[in-house]
Amino acid sequence: EVLKSICANVPPGLIIFDRGFNRRKVFTTILAQGHHLLCRAKSNAVFYRIPTRPKHPKRGRPRRYGNRLHLPYLKYRDIVVENETLSVTDKIVRTKMCSEDVRLVVIRLRKKKSKPYQYFCLFTSDKQLPVADVIRHYKNRWQIETAFRDVKQNFGFGTCQLQKRESLNRHVQLSFIAASLTQLSFTDTATDAASQTEQAMPDVQTVLNTLGIHWYKPKYLTRGLMTAYLKRCFQQQYFSASNDPKQNLEKNLKIDEDTT
Repeated sequence: EVLKSICANVPPGLIIFDRGFNRRKVFTTILAQGHHLLCRAKSNAVFYRIPTRPKHPKRGRPRRYGNRLHLPYLKYRDIVVENETLSVTDKIVRTKMCSEDVRLVVIRLRKKKSKPYQYFCLFTSDKQLPVADVIRHYKNRWQIETAFRDVKQNFGFGTCQLQKRESLNRHVQLSFIAASLTQLSFTDTATDAASQTEQAMPDVQTVLNTLGIHWYKPKYLTRGLMTAYLKRCFQQQYFSASNDPKQNLEKNLKIDEDTT
């Protein structure tokens, strides 16, 4: 009933699920409300071919499921999704997890040539959705998980000790606003509307050198690295690393001047 009420207040569109929500009852509720679904299949998921109509049908109910689909025997092709070449295949199939026919998208991965292939399966009820968009939509969904993790660890969302509903709502909003402002401050370019000048933001290597990190080589800046970099910059600007009280006094006076 909660799922029905949520879907009734959302315009019809594509709803993306993690494989933990891979249940027939959930999908039936979504499809009945006019939505399409996109979900990752579990490792033990089974897909079937659509059975062909026999030339001489026999008595009884026709077959609902055809032969079982074996992923290693499918034909794969290379496509480029967000500057990454992937070996994929797609097929219209049936599964007992969903009451309608779905489009199965399989990504074949192998880290080393000596290792066997691994198969990453996605399926959607929107059979007109291109394969690249299916992969891109689910890849973007993972950013929601990292956002919750970063907000809990770096912006106080997981340490809330409030009890009133109004205070809780404010705490949630302020936590995500702080995370959003941090993310916006590390965009590729920060444009000044008045002067129309562009100021380059620090890249990954600059942030790692500032933090003294040499064992971690990320491809992009995470919100954890952004927060640590901003804290380090504030410490270097307003606090002294030495034990000289004169330097601390000068920086404290500077703080007082800035606040006034």
